[in-house]
Amino acid sequence: MNVSLSKSSKQLPVSTPPLKGFLRWAYTLSITSSYSQTLPWYYSNFIQLSCTKRFLEDGIQCFVDFHRGQPNELNFNNPFLVTCCVNYSILSNLSLDSLIEFFVHQIRNEYYCIVFLDESRLSVSASFEQDPFPHHLFLYGYDTDERVFHASMFDKTGVYRNLTITFDEFRNAVQSMRTLLENNETGDHHTYLYQFKDGNYKFDHTAVKDQLKDYLNSENHINRINFNGQNMVYGLEIYDYLKLYYEAVRDRNPSLVWQNDIRHLHVLWEHKMVMSERISYLIGNGIIGQDEILIDGYKKLTHQALLLRDHYIRHSMRPDGSIFDRVTGKLQEFKDQEAHYLERLLRQLEK
Repeated sequence: MNVSLSKSSKQLPVSTPPLKGFLRWAYTLSITSSYSQTLPWYYSNFIQLSCTKRFLEDGIQCFVDFHRGQPNELNFNNPFLVTCCVNYSILSNLSLDSLIEFFVHQIRNEYYCIVFLDESRLSVSASFEQDPFPHHLFLYGYDTDERVFHASMFDKTGVYRNLTITFDEFRNAVQSMRTLLENNETGDHHTYLYQFKDGNYKFDHTAVKDQLKDYLNSENHINRINFNGQNMVYGLEIYDYLKLYYEAVRDRNPSLVWQNDIRHLHVLWEHKMVMSERISYLIGNGIIGQDEILIDGYKKLTHQALLLRDHYIRHSMRPDGSIFDRVTGKLQEFKDQEAHYLERLLRQLEK
């Protein structure tokens, strides 16, 4: 989709992102997924998982996520995105009306905008008219006649979708963020501008094999020169820490802070889904031979992970005391089965 009827309206190409567990993946991949030439890069990545290690001992939030090294995915870590980063020290020099013109101008010049603002001022947000909610909003289009931005975000029902944000609400959300920053109530997570850069990225056998070995050995060698991962675990070991996490939820451990019970299982499902799609891509492009055991095995893993996530969602609405035994049991099954399938995939790639 690329609609540019006149200078008064424009929409840059976006696709439904394959990953939505964290907005840094949803926003950047909704851009790159619009271009088929990015597929070799996509399937050469998104293999490794990481999990916070000392979340109980240190009383910190537990994160489970795809790991592609550092820097953060929003910050100059995608070969197809030319990135520009600005902070509120720069943006605050613009009047609120000029700020609207600034972002319209960026989109007109083929830049997607990920704007840091107070989402509680947006009527489509679940946090609307509640406590301040500093968050990033993805802009990919505008219509100056209708006075709206075309944006992507999780709406008030928790669904990630494309929608419109009025200029007035956008202005209020930015002004609220300025006030929060001036009062030192939050930190500046910056605003990012992305322009798609075409390129020729070939499927990287070596990178995929290295990531698979790291995953199987619960190690990480991705871009370690820029990242100290002593408080993280990787690959198959994340299952042990996820079991520890859900046992802490069950026991109402007071050291457990900022729970994300459903998101952990959602990311786990997305990982199995990507792995299953990767196997189909490898076979379809003749990179590995036909392997029904791999195909069927990962399809079953993906389905089981989805069922587990959905079961936990139902538990969140109607508590089910048996859910924790089910979760920890399934996590161990996933660990055992995945080790078997990934070793098989690695042998296929090494032929």
